[in-house]
Amino acid sequence: MTINTRDTMGPAAFPGKATTGTGGLMDFATQWEEARLVFPLYAALATQFDFGPLPYPPGELPPPRPTRTVFDKVLEWLADIDDKVLAYQIRQIPPEVLNASEQGLRALVHRQLRKADKTDADRDKIDLLLVQYFAMCAPEQLYRNDISLEDVAQVLVPVLAEADATPLEWCEPLERILAKVEKCQSLRDLLEDGLLEQGRLLKDSAGCMFYDPAALVAFCRFNFIVRRAFIRMLHADLRAVRETIDLLEAAGVKTIDCRGAGFSAAETTMQLRFFCEHWRQPFQKDYTEGSVTHALEQLLALRADLEDALARAMSGTQADALTKAAPASAKPAAAQPRAPVSEAPHAAEAPAASATPASPPAAPPKISKSATDSASAAPGAMDADKCVEAIWEQLIAVPLARGRSMSTVILQDTKVLLSSWEVAAFVNGGEQESEDLRRAVVARSLLSLAIDRRKRSGDEAALTAALGLARAELSYFHGRIEQAKRSKNTEAAVNLGISTKRLLSFMEEAEKLQS
Repeated sequence: MTINTRDTMGPAAFPGKATTGTGGLMDFATQWEEARLVFPLYAALATQFDFGPLPYPPGELPPPRPTRTVFDKVLEWLADIDDKVLAYQIRQIPPEVLNASEQGLRALVHRQLRKADKTDADRDKIDLLLVQYFAMCAPEQLYRNDISLEDVAQVLVPVLAEADATPLEWCEPLERILAKVEKCQSLRDLLEDGLLEQGRLLKDSAGCMFYDPAALVAFCRFNFIVRRAFIRMLHADLRAVRETIDLLEAAGVKTIDCRGAGFSAAETTMQLRFFCEHWRQPFQKDYTEGSVTHALEQLLALRADLEDALARAMSGTQADALTKAAPASAKPAAAQPRAPVSEAPHAAEAPAASATPASPPAAPPKISKSATDSASAAPGAMDADKCVEAIWEQLIAVPLARGRSMSTVILQDTKVLLSSWEVAAFVNGGEQESEDLRRAVVARSLLSLAIDRRKRSGDEAALTAALGLARAELSYFHGRIEQAKRSKNTEAAVNLGISTKRLLSFMEEAEKLQS
């Protein structure tokens, strides 16, 4: 059989150079080798997120010696997936696929780094993939010991040839954030101080400086240490929940009021234990930033509900006995076994916050006339001013307990969870930052009400009106966040940024109901 060398590409069929779809120059053989290395990862993404049909049956690779037609078709398909995929979706690739080959992961990083005109989405993918590569290739002892810039640079050399351990002055805030992260004993500490979002803001403000090899090393180290700390704190909070359930059962308590966490007023200890044991599920299925935010807040609210119930159960000699038996849940968690990186959200994806409410004003704050007027378009829907008043009245009636990062209000039988900085915006009032947060809470609350109403009665009008409000407000919030960043008001940017992400998660749910 005679092979037409014009149509079949062996290693030397096209000795010249070719421009890749990502802006770099590579020979055809190298391009094809890279394409076959990353193909399983792209096939997993395309299958999981329905990005379109695969060029080959599942589990099958492109041929070692392609025709020119096959070569062009596969590279075009890879470039199309590149344009569609986002960082959080890469995190959902099963670990056995993502970590199956060091060469495959390295090739995926190289594809992203070669892009000439990188977007914020490209930056987030590079940020994620570098820490994923480090986690895969780092020596075992680095999971337990201190990690230096030199350690990270050495591990990254195969994927980042110019990896540089030189400290950069503008990256110094990362060190200050990490110093605070290491002192955190609970995810609540992490959320209340807004530490993760501060790191995200530094990355957002870096611009093209982010791609300096020394900066890439610094952010990789930051992300890995934060993930390690996150897993430590997650284990500590889950352990505290389990231990508190044990103590409640020992005290004879069979049901607990867990409405603060979005459960019922009479949850059994068996049901709560089951929830605790299966808490990781949000990271394995239907993962979005919104789902992770909700899962973290619910876990912390549950811990607070259980600890409140235990405090009420402890009295007299019984309290003394239980106190002696109780483990110190606030102590640092013991060193955990090497856990899959996918168990913890990416540092840029996790929520953060801060603020403490002061004495409440004498009258409820008002929402300025804006897109919120459209919320009353649906018959029977609560309007913005009534929503603000209802929230304010409940918050001042029961001040935020010390140590709790969330509060729950009930609007027309719908539970709405507020974080401490959102509570402060209602009970403190005053400045523009509080006004922005109140608007975000109102938009989220009205949308939550409409979602519940749609589920109960099938009412589409209220859902459409509330979703329209949320969309109209979204651009305003993004503008205010950017303004806060420019004015170096990190706290305002962090708080409104997280409240906006929460609104987005409710919008996702509402849009699913409409589809």
